[in-house]
Amino acid sequence: MKISFGQVYVEVGANFPFSHHFQRLLSETFSQLATPTEAFTKRFGADFELMVRISARRNLSENEIKGPTVFKRDKDVEYTLFLPYSVIVASPPVCQTAVRFVLAGAAGVMDLAGITISDPERRLEGISEIACSNPIMTKGEWPCS
Repeated sequence: MKISFGQVYVEVGANFPFSHHFQRLLSETFSQLATPTEAFTKRFGADFELMVRISARRNLSENEIKGPTVFKRDKDVEYTLFLPYSVIVASPPVCQTAVRFVLAGAAGVMDLAGITISDPERRLEGISEIACSNPIMTKGEWPCS
């Protein structure tokens, strides 16, 4: 199943410097591990893809998931994952904290959409290290409180 990640930040000053390489890492990893359930197939169709849009808001204390928005013509289901910006920047190391929130939110989106991820803890554990140690995974500086 094809799963894509993108970013769209709607609140001024509440954003994270993840690059398109990080989005690609998430997309490839989740696409390899994902299996749509019968509930997903019945609700949306067997040939639908999933898009997770990452965003952030200052006033949140935990992840917030909005959606789905369904684009039947494009065969696309989209959810937006809002990260709790203020909580993340107050919890160093900020990169690892942000990635942890992204992965937890992505797992929440998968649950809501009806997609299973095989052995998520073991299979996703290296993403934080890759994302926070490889300079191509970010563009710019990490915010701090």
